[in-house]
Amino acid sequence: MYPALLVARQFINKGIAQGRPLTPMKLQKLIYMAHGLHLARHEKPLIAEQVMAWSYGPVIPDVYARFKRFGNNPITTPFPQSDWDDELDPQAEDSINFAWDIAKDYNAIQLSNWTHIEGSPWFQSVSRNGDGVIDQEPIDNEVIKDYFTEIIRRDVGE
Repeated sequence: MYPALLVARQFINKGIAQGRPLTPMKLQKLIYMAHGLHLARHEKPLIAEQVMAWSYGPVIPDVYARFKRFGNNPITTPFPQSDWDDELDPQAEDSINFAWDIAKDYNAIQLSNWTHIEGSPWFQSVSRNGDGVIDQEPIDNEVIKDYFTEIIRRDVGE
């Protein structure tokens, strides 16, 4: 498992290098997707932090706190290498690249809408009351793994 901010660095720097800088919302969804794909394909978590069900979908609070200052604007400053000494193993790099290849052409709203569909881990995990959605509920990794395993089986054919 890796710090979510290390995975964030991979996506931020990849987006900048390819002329596709990410908004904080899109970054959240890409990390969540890579984490889910990693759970499904390798049966172990990609990130150490708990994914939370917030009103706007799956969120990793550390990543949110670090990049919320960008609001809806793209993150255009590369994330420095010196923040971590960790090197990603080939499986982690593969999960990040797989998520990037699937989602790079979608905007943050499209990815957010995808995370909200009925039956998704967010949908299963979020608490609701008469006023709507209640934030800050954890999403169990087993629920994420099962969901992404089914997506891979159905859509990717692995």
